[in-house]
Amino acid sequence: MTGLGPILFWLSLSAGATGPAVTPDRYALCLAKAEKKPEDAFEDAMVWAAEGGGAAAEHCAALSLIGVKRFEDGAAKLEAVARVPSAGDKAVRAQILSQAGNAWLLAGRPLQAIEAFNAALAMVPNDGETLIDRARASALAGRWPSAEADLSAALAASPSAIDAMVLRASARRAQGNIKGAEGDITKALLLDANSADALVELGLIRAARGDKPGAREAFLAVLIKAPASAAADSARAEIARLDIAPARQPRVLPAKPAPQAAPAVPPPALRP
Repeated sequence: MTGLGPILFWLSLSAGATGPAVTPDRYALCLAKAEKKPEDAFEDAMVWAAEGGGAAAEHCAALSLIGVKRFEDGAAKLEAVARVPSAGDKAVRAQILSQAGNAWLLAGRPLQAIEAFNAALAMVPNDGETLIDRARASALAGRWPSAEADLSAALAASPSAIDAMVLRASARRAQGNIKGAEGDITKALLLDANSADALVELGLIRAARGDKPGAREAFLAVLIKAPASAAADSARAEIARLDIAPARQPRVLPAKPAPQAAPAVPPPALRP
């Protein structure tokens, strides 16, 4: 996955910029600062851009915006960088667009993310990582068939991509295809029995089948294997849901209460 980390495609990004302001070291230093001190990095990048830093400076500024959680601004700036021909060849610009898509996801804007990933795939068709990223966006938008199609395409190119298997299992489960979801998770766990994400999905599949003990077993395995992971947080939440007692059905009142007997009162339903 392209993600939001630094991309050191220096030669391409500097192609349209000239002068002493443009140096590989300055770009690398700006990206390093964007990761640790994004506010300072943004100011440096803007000064650098004014001095002729070109697409490299704008790219660093965009990542700095994302670092201070201005996800929408960062995504928009990344898209602007990718539209400049001097930013690089199609492969480089597609990576920048994929970064923009991930920034839109952080902003909670899956439809904008899909558009960015569409543009990236138009430049570099069938890129497996971008297909997986677009599938994540489609899933967040509730477009499960589209998500499954992208994940199937990614798996056709990389049959051992565990993350794509787990995500496709989730997409299939969301569409009611439990058997297909089980097939994906079984294969994922054969490739990596310690995959925390696969174990969470296994628990969700078992819960969907009504197998609460089996679901609990899978979720507890996540807590043992990866207690500090995001998957463990999901597993704890799912265990809490399993522990909530279902609401009891109220008793049916008789047509006429027995003489001098207090009328039956349905017990209050427990809140889920």
